Amino acid sequence: MSDLLSSGPVELAQMQITPSLPTPAEPKPAMPTPSLPSNSGGGLGISPSLPSGSAISPSLPGSGAPSSGASSSAPSGSGANLNITITNPDNLPKLPAGQHELKLVIQDPAKQVPADSGLGFLEIFLAIVAALIIAPFVQREAGKWTANVNALQFVQKNGLAISAYLLVFTTGWIVFMIVLPQLYMFDFSFRYNLPPPEIGGPNDVYTLKNYEYLIFGREGSDEMLNWLHLEVFFKTIIASVIVTMINFLICYPLAFFMAQMVKGRGQRLLFLCLLLPFWVNEILRAFAFKLIFAELGLINNLLIGMGILDQPYDFLGANVALYTGLTYAYVLLMIFPLYNAIESLDHNQIEAARDMGASWLKIHLRVVMPHAKPGIASGCTMVFMLTAGALAAPNILGGPSSLWFTQIIYQWYNTGGNWPQGSAYAFVLLISCIIFVRVMMRIFKVGLGDIAKR
Repeated sequence: MSDLLSSGPVELAQMQITPSLPTPAEPKPAMPTPSLPSNSGGGLGISPSLPSGSAISPSLPGSGAPSSGASSSAPSGSGANLNITITNPDNLPKLPAGQHELKLVIQDPAKQVPADSGLGFLEIFLAIVAALIIAPFVQREAGKWTANVNALQFVQKNGLAISAYLLVFTTGWIVFMIVLPQLYMFDFSFRYNLPPPEIGGPNDVYTLKNYEYLIFGREGSDEMLNWLHLEVFFKTIIASVIVTMINFLICYPLAFFMAQMVKGRGQRLLFLCLLLPFWVNEILRAFAFKLIFAELGLINNLLIGMGILDQPYDFLGANVALYTGLTYAYVLLMIFPLYNAIESLDHNQIEAARDMGASWLKIHLRVVMPHAKPGIASGCTMVFMLTAGALAAPNILGGPSSLWFTQIIYQWYNTGGNWPQGSAYAFVLLISCIIFVRVMMRIFKVGLGDIAKR
């Protein structure tokens, strides 16, 4: 409804609409008011009023608008009255002289999204997940916590001030940097992708569409499943497992050699050789691997010069550079837990096994590895999780046909601008990493505390 005729300028205003039953309205004092031209047919009377005390009483076409100076009410039998109150005219921009506009938006209550009340899906799901995850740990550690008063011993050892400082900042770090971001991402993954003004409004409700998209793809698609993203997800998990196995096979002999065979200056020299390359940024190391494995890189030139290859081999397209770069990027996270676990092994046990005629393979399988299980589980866990969540190395070393699951998450957050969808993908990857950790703990029969010590 627009172009109301009036003798003076009228300001835009927000309106509060209160419907009432079809009863005769109380007569109001006569005031000069404009009216809209009326047409034949049924209509609905509207009575807006300003806080200043002045009133305008336009009516919809066909309602039989009252003349200037009369208060308005709905005609008898025409339906319910609508009382419109203009609440904040002072905060709105003024219209040029002679231009007046009144906007009326009536929303059907049947189509409105009901407000969320009580326990919703998120609260129930969070409670179930928390109970399933926390209950085994609480049950396992309850006896230890009751028997040993670790908190008091910690305070007696470090003093009240230092203990309070460490406790507050460690708890704050865990809560604000780990727990709350993950919970916020989890909550965001069940939301619609809404514009910022609509976030927190009636349309901001929970949904499973983000997870359905990962499994089934876009609605109306010809394909039954979202094969592209599912294939990338499983390829990322399998590739992370392969990189973890390669890393273990490379680092285990080196860790055993450093822990049991070398002492003194030789051991310090090996540590220095391991640490020096990692003083260089990870992205620079990835570009260095790209230059080494390029078609005109060092390895191809060396193989062609030796006559092994007639033409350059595409190491980047075959993902050889990617697997090599990821293996090298996290080698320290595998070798140091293994070294710490193997170093604590008494060398006399190895000598006793050798005196009894055990081969080197049996010594490692039955003596060394059982003792180093916490270190093996810790190293494999960290390498797998960081490999599955890697982004720089896949972007730089990945071939044209290779795609990492984290690259899809990055595209949802940045290029696609769909943060709820990216949160759903990231949460699925997080759950997969947690499942892998639990499997490693079950295989090596170690607890979370044993892994944390390494």
